[in-house]
Amino acid sequence: MKKIFFALVALFGLFACEPEPDVTTVKTLTLSVDNTEIFANGKQTATFTVKDDSDTIVEDATIYFSTSNEALATKSFSTTFAGTYEFYAMKGNTKSNTVSVVAKEVTEDTKVVTLSIVFHSDLAFIGDTISFAVDCNGEDVTSDSVIYNAEDDSALEGNTFTSDKAIKYSFYAIYEGEKSNTVSFQFVKTDTPPIELSVSPTTIVADGVEKAIFTINYEFEFEVYNAKDNTKLSSKEFSTTVAGEYSFYAVADVDNISNIVTVIATEPVVDDKPITLEASTSTIKANGVDYAQFTVMQEGSDVTSAASIYVNGGKLNGTRFVTTTPGTYTVYAEKGSVKSNELTITAEEVTATGKSIVFADGVTLTSGWYDVNKKGAGDNGDINMCWAAASSNMIQWFQDRYKAAGKTLPAGATDGPGVTTYDRFGPYELELMNVFHSQWDNSRGGHMQEAIPWYFEGVLNGGEYASAGTQAVPKTAGGFWKSIWETEVYPNIYHGYENIIVPGVIEYRDIYITLYNNYYLWGNGTTFVGTERLKIFSEHIVEAFEHGMAGLTINLGANLTSASHAVTLWGYEIDNATGLVTRLWITDSDDLASEPKTQLLNEYSVSIDEGKSNVKLTGDTRYGACYVVSIHPFSGYGSAN
Repeated sequence: MKKIFFALVALFGLFACEPEPDVTTVKTLTLSVDNTEIFANGKQTATFTVKDDSDTIVEDATIYFSTSNEALATKSFSTTFAGTYEFYAMKGNTKSNTVSVVAKEVTEDTKVVTLSIVFHSDLAFIGDTISFAVDCNGEDVTSDSVIYNAEDDSALEGNTFTSDKAIKYSFYAIYEGEKSNTVSFQFVKTDTPPIELSVSPTTIVADGVEKAIFTINYEFEFEVYNAKDNTKLSSKEFSTTVAGEYSFYAVADVDNISNIVTVIATEPVVDDKPITLEASTSTIKANGVDYAQFTVMQEGSDVTSAASIYVNGGKLNGTRFVTTTPGTYTVYAEKGSVKSNELTITAEEVTATGKSIVFADGVTLTSGWYDVNKKGAGDNGDINMCWAAASSNMIQWFQDRYKAAGKTLPAGATDGPGVTTYDRFGPYELELMNVFHSQWDNSRGGHMQEAIPWYFEGVLNGGEYASAGTQAVPKTAGGFWKSIWETEVYPNIYHGYENIIVPGVIEYRDIYITLYNNYYLWGNGTTFVGTERLKIFSEHIVEAFEHGMAGLTINLGANLTSASHAVTLWGYEIDNATGLVTRLWITDSDDLASEPKTQLLNEYSVSIDEGKSNVKLTGDTRYGACYVVSIHPFSGYGSAN
C-alpha cells in the first residue's frame, strides 16, 4: 500500500482546513511583496503578488511561511510579533523564490505612519483625482507629510494625484523621516473600461494536454466564456481532444465584456512511438469493489489520458477495472494507431462470507478501551483539547500493551486513572489528560500526531506550525520515555509510516503515528467515486489495526468545512466478501454535554454520502452523523513484525 501522503495543511482551529489541490503545472513562479517592512501593530500589511513564467498574475497560488510551511489564508500578512518573516509561493508542485518581510517592533516612542487613499474604490478613471491621507499613531499628519510615487520615488505636489494613463500606480509617504506602507491604485480608460482578452498560444494540439491560457489587460478578476454557447470555462485555460476553431470572450468584475479571441485546435500528429501498459495488480477479487488501476506510458511520460484501454476487446470506461465475474481478462491500450503490450488480470472468485469484527489488541466491546471526557464548555480550559483526550486514550492503550508484555514503565511515564482534581470538577478519567492540560498552552487546538511523539520522545513532528500561533504548543520538553525509546521501544514497534508534507523539504519517515488525509486519499482530491472511496478508506483502517489502532478526525459537515474534532477508534466491522468497513467503534470526549460524564463506546455505521461522496458515520450519538476528515494510525508495542 502506498505510504506517501500529502498533508499540505493550513492549520486553523482544532485541525487542518485543507485547500483544493492544484493539478495545473507552471514552469516558474515569481513572488513579490509590496512592503518589505511593516510595523508589528496588526494593522500594516504586506501584500504578495505571484506571477508565472509569462508574467501573468497567478491568482490561485498559495503563500507559505518558509520556516513553518504554514499556508496563509490570504495574500496579505500582518502581525503583532516583531521579527523577520520569509515566504514562498506554490502552485501544484512549483515553488517560487523566497521573499522577506521585516515586522518592526512597536514601542511607546514608535511612529507608525499609515498611508491611505480617500476614494470610493480601488480604481479610478483617467482624469479622476484621488486624494491621500497620512496618519501617525492616530493623528492626521497629511499636511506635514510628503507623498511619493513608488515607481520613480518622485514627490507629489500636495496630497492628490491625477493620471492620463491607464496603468497601476503605487505610493508611499514620509513623515518626520518615517516611511509609511505602500498603497496601489489602478486607473482605467473610460467609465466602462475596455477589457482586452488575449490568449497564448492561439494554436494548440487537440490532445487534451496542450493548453491555451487567457489573460486580460487589467488586474481584474475575470471569467472566460465559450462564444458559441456562452458556457463558462472552469478555469482560465482551454484544452480539447476535438480539432476545430473555438471562440471565447471574457467578463471582468467591472461588468465589462471583452473582445472575442480565437483558438485553433489541430489534429494530433500521428504518433508511432511504442506505448507500455502497466497495472497496479494482476489479481483482483471478483466482488465489484476490488480493482486494477491501469497506466499508459510512452518514452517515460504518462499518456494515460490520451489513450484508450480495452478489456477482452471492449473499451474500458476510465482506467480502473472491476468485475463480479471470476475469470481471466486480457487488457491492452491504444494511442492513435499504436497498440501496447497485453496484460492478464485474474479476477478470483469470492469465497469469504459474513462479517468480521476487529478490535485493537487487548480491547473488547466491554474492556480495554478508554474515553477521556472534557469538562465542558471551557469551564476547565479544555474546550480545544479533543486532540489531548484522544491522545491520552491512545497512549494509555500503548502503555497497557507494554505492561502486558512484562515490561515496567519508565520513571517519567504517567499511568492510570486521573488523580488531579480541579475547582469545580473531579479528576479526568486518565491522569494523562492532566499532563496535556498542565503542560501545554491550550488556547488553540492541536493534533494527535504532535502530542504523542512529544509525550514519548520530546519531539514535535511538524510542530513548527505552533510558532505562527495556529495550534497548541507545549510548555515543557516532554519526552517521558526518551531514556529507553531508541534502544528498547522503537525497535519493537511498527514504524513504516511516512508523512510527506512538502517533498524534499518537510518529510517524516520511519514514524509510528501519521496522518492519512481524506482529500488526497479517498476524497475530492482523487478521481475515486462512490464505493471506490470507501474501499480506500477501508484499506487504511485495516492497515492501521494490523499494526495497532488509530485516532480519527471527524467533521460535522458533509462538505468538511465546519470545525473538526478528534476521536479515538477502537475497532471496526468489515464485510469479508467486499472488503468494505461497515461499522466503527469510537470514544469521544464531547459525546456527553453535562456532568457527571461516563465512559461510552459509540457505534457508528459506515457509508458513502452520495451527495458529497465522503465517508459518512451515522450513529445514535450526540451528532447523529459526521464525516471522516483523516485517519491517524498509531502502532502498538510489539508490532514491529
